[in-house]
Amino acid sequence: MITRAAITRDSRRRTSGVRAQGAAAFALLVGCGLLAGCGFGVKYPTFQDVAYRIEGDAASPDGGASVRTVIYRDGPRMRVETTPAGGSTAAIVFNEATDAAYLLSEPTAIPAQQPQVAQTTPPRTVTTTTPEPPAAAPAPVVSTGVAVRVADDHAPRPMEAPWAALAAEDVQRVGDCLVAGENGREWRPKSNVQLVRTACITDDGIVLRVRENERVIFQATNLQRGAQPARLFGVPSNYQVIDPEAMARQVGETLEQLDSVTGKAKAPVAQPAQPATRTTAPAAPANPG
Repeated sequence: MITRAAITRDSRRRTSGVRAQGAAAFALLVGCGLLAGCGFGVKYPTFQDVAYRIEGDAASPDGGASVRTVIYRDGPRMRVETTPAGGSTAAIVFNEATDAAYLLSEPTAIPAQQPQVAQTTPPRTVTTTTPEPPAAAPAPVVSTGVAVRVADDHAPRPMEAPWAALAAEDVQRVGDCLVAGENGREWRPKSNVQLVRTACITDDGIVLRVRENERVIFQATNLQRGAQPARLFGVPSNYQVIDPEAMARQVGETLEQLDSVTGKAKAPVAQPAQPATRTTAPAAPANPG
């Protein structure tokens, strides 16, 4: 016969077991950062058009000192400024009008040419005084720069571009990160490759740090969100645009046109050697005997 005391003891054991399981689950949740740290409920960023200024250090391609880098983004518009140690700043802008990138040089001051005034000989008159000619106005200075088109293969892309090309099922979260005072998640492609890239990305899709295996190739030191000044993007109106590939094509076409007009000198064609012909001398007349 089952007594009330036995039922009470069994109920207490079950309650104690449930409490132990609940405590273990709660400890797991706390250790995982309330589920988010374990990967549950964390979504891969959607990488919408963002606007920001990010400053950081990029690894030098030759393994030397890091390169100070500032990136401006405002939707599809982008500007990248790099300053090597002990060097001058170089800027590359992406021009939406031509869908191309350009390397900008620093503007130089060039004195503007003054219009030539024709000198005329005044009629001969008798005067008592000769008036002084007015002083010439100083030549105005024009600032101009050069924008050299960058080959498409070498044009910079936003750091978010390769990660935005990956679907959520193609990446795995490997932890949390804190860079430049910003919280983010570390993501890594699932593909098994020898070169493993890991990126610290904010929830709104801004890349703060990129590592190749254990080597840091970019790390942000400052991030400012918000619209960026329009003057930072595109090629300034007072810049001369140079396209090296277009210039090379133009030179080639010009040379072809010159060849067709002047006639390209052709190398003389050597004639094949004719076989030597053997001639026999006529027989001498026989001596009459």
